[in-house]
Amino acid sequence: MRPLLFLACLCLTLPTGAAEPLDLAPVKKWIARQDEFRTVQADFTQTRALRALRSPVVVPGRIWFSTPNSLRWELGDPAKTIVLRKGDTYLLVQPAKKKAQRLSAGNIGPEGGAKGFAMMEFPLASDFAEFQKKFEILSVKTEDTHCHLELLPRDAQARKFLSALKITFDTKSGHLISFEMVTRDGSSMRNDFTNVRLNSKIDRRTFDYDLTGIDVAEEKN
Repeated sequence: MRPLLFLACLCLTLPTGAAEPLDLAPVKKWIARQDEFRTVQADFTQTRALRALRSPVVVPGRIWFSTPNSLRWELGDPAKTIVLRKGDTYLLVQPAKKKAQRLSAGNIGPEGGAKGFAMMEFPLASDFAEFQKKFEILSVKTEDTHCHLELLPRDAQARKFLSALKITFDTKSGHLISFEMVTRDGSSMRNDFTNVRLNSKIDRRTFDYDLTGIDVAEEKN
């Protein structure tokens, strides 16, 4: 027994292997390239998995972005929800219901669907230092030209709502391949991007919406 006890004590006192540091090189390069993207256009498929539903809900969508902060995001075909951003103002439009809501970017709560998309703003950060201030990097895995990144926002309110943010990007072009939010109740929302066009011309009218006949709810102070 004494030799066994000695070996057991020895094992307890031996240093354990420290976890290998994350390879942040592809993430740093990706963030550094964000300034190259003056415009982004893409189609996407949104998959929402909810605990209350047996099967995920899959809906097509489209996105347009132009620097510094013009955005159009459509979900559905025809679009059932449209999110427009100009500067610090969001306009959430439901065409079929002839309703819209105007919100400031800073006042969209983490529980809102638009906030999930807002967390995918372009660029995500002006540099890697700012990126690290916004997000805690949980894991980085590179396969061929795909880099899989798992994050958590450092914002305390967002962390109450989210258990992970998962981003996959192309290491050659720098464009997003997928973006997924996983909530603490086990639900998830994933956008898979296709037909991505970088730095192609976008008509400025794309970011406008004719509000004739639309009931617009203004944000309450």
